[in-house]
Amino acid sequence: MPAFDERDLVTVAEHAGFKQIHLDLRIDVEATPKVAWDRFVRQSGNPLSPTLEEAMDRALTPAERESLTAYLRPRVESGNGISRRAFAFMTASRSRGSAPRPQ
Repeated sequence: MPAFDERDLVTVAEHAGFKQIHLDLRIDVEATPKVAWDRFVRQSGNPLSPTLEEAMDRALTPAERESLTAYLRPRVESGNGISRRAFAFMTASRSRGSAPRPQ
């Protein structure tokens, strides 16, 4: 999510009344594997998200799709890319004796 980072996540938890907060941040940077283009465009990072193929069909003209494919396909199939992913795992609790705030 652009413009939202792990510090924002901790701040939201603090504003919600949590006193004991623990956040583990994991960042992975690694080489991308070679992937066949047809497989790449038909996979989704989330079951609720469209595939790249579906997104291109919905948002791009045929000429734009062709241009994007010409740019991306050799990069995907070469396996020379870099993948950057970040994960934040947070646990939080209120101090003992405090009641949850009404929503």
